[in-house]
Amino acid sequence: MESRNLIGGLLAGAAIGVAVGMLLAPRSGDDSRKKIVRGSKGLIDDLRTSMEDGIDSLKNQFKGAVEETAKRGKESLLHGANGAKEAINYASDKVKV
Repeated sequence: MESRNLIGGLLAGAAIGVAVGMLLAPRSGDDSRKKIVRGSKGLIDDLRTSMEDGIDSLKNQFKGAVEETAKRGKESLLHGANGAKEAINYASDKVKV
């Protein structure tokens, strides 16, 4: 999660730096606005890609956690079933005597 925060911070810092640089550059207002819009579209695309990658990563982590939990649950059930069989066998032996 920390790397995503770092990437988000870097993107935000870059966007602010670009915007300030364009506003201070010796251009007409119309040219500056057009350049800001183009830069914003690129930033939005980068942000969208970053968010999609983050969502995919979370999906994979969640899927792995669910599979691991299911595996542990199955092992616990099998262990419990074996323990119950042993208890039944032990009780059967005691009753026969």
